[in-house]
Amino acid sequence: MNEIYDIIIIGGGASGLFCASQLNKEFKIAILEKDIRIGKKILATGNGRCNLTNKILSSLQYNQNIDVFLKTFNNFDTLKYFNDMGLMTYCDEEGRVYPISNTANSVLDIIRLNIGQNVDIFTEIEILNISKNKIFNINLKNGKTLFTKQIIYACGGNSTDLIKNLHNDINSFNKSLVSLQTNNNKHLNNIRVHNVKATLKIGDNTFYELGEILFKDNAISGIMIFNLSSYMARIKNYCHKIYLDLLPDIAFNNLIEILERRKNNKNFVGENFLIGIFHSALSKNIMEKVNFDTKNTKKIAFLIKNYEIITKSPLNNNQVFNGGIKLESLSTNLESKETSNLFFIGECVDVDGLCGGYNLQWAWTSAFVVAKFLNENLSCNLVGEK
Repeated sequence: MNEIYDIIIIGGGASGLFCASQLNKEFKIAILEKDIRIGKKILATGNGRCNLTNKILSSLQYNQNIDVFLKTFNNFDTLKYFNDMGLMTYCDEEGRVYPISNTANSVLDIIRLNIGQNVDIFTEIEILNISKNKIFNINLKNGKTLFTKQIIYACGGNSTDLIKNLHNDINSFNKSLVSLQTNNNKHLNNIRVHNVKATLKIGDNTFYELGEILFKDNAISGIMIFNLSSYMARIKNYCHKIYLDLLPDIAFNNLIEILERRKNNKNFVGENFLIGIFHSALSKNIMEKVNFDTKNTKKIAFLIKNYEIITKSPLNNNQVFNGGIKLESLSTNLESKETSNLFFIGECVDVDGLCGGYNLQWAWTSAFVVAKFLNENLSCNLVGEK
């Protein structure tokens, strides 16, 4: 293992690897990864398909304004890079972009192909501490000490402990894009309901999502629930009421008329009153809430259009973390204002987006911003400087 590098990237995930692929090939670079392999999280994105960006992109999909960074590298730049490098992609009806192979391995393979021979990749590396005098000293558990003038910190969410002595302007981390624990969803374990409109009110703000919900015994999941969880994470409070419109395409009064006609059909009684409209388990769940009273069609219709769920806490399946290095504590080149030559990219920065490729887009964007700055401003190597 070499001891002196121009640049050391801490973290071999999406942002760290992409940054390495963008840096000039004359730089001597090391990537330090604590896991047994690099790019592990890339392989899990998009249910293994890697939703690498979205055709619809603005700061509206994020927890804060990142327009200055998107002007440097946006979704079209992402597509051009990957397409030019040989990755064939397609876009679904929601604007999500995937590799045509439908496997995240293709994305990781393309990035790895474009990382030069000047980059040393080390896995299963445990860093004990990082300090800085004239340059950075990185002390490893294996007894080695690495030296570098530039550190690019790309460790992902909930992983800033190593750097707090050099940069401590950090927001606490919270689970985002995550399933939510609820009260008991009687009869509904593993039931999916499509085309549902969800409404969440937080203070003076109201958030809407349309899509699929997956019920578990004591939890709810699905893309729209993940998105609603991101708003909860940003205020550090997951205890809320979510109201579901289970039939958003049918007006309330029209639904009452439909249910009124059912009252005269002997097949639609008790727990089976809503059979043909909903899964039998959901029909039973709703009818139990009205004590199987098929006469009160207005109450049943109201429940269908305002199905209440009380959320309690996040589960442990979060896709990203909210929180991290405060964006205002970094320059427009994502360099620390506390410690020069220390850069932050990816999920460790307090930038998080909704589902749909937005968090990977931030990984690519932030990595490119730093690589571009260093390519234009770093011209010397460290040989003899230690």
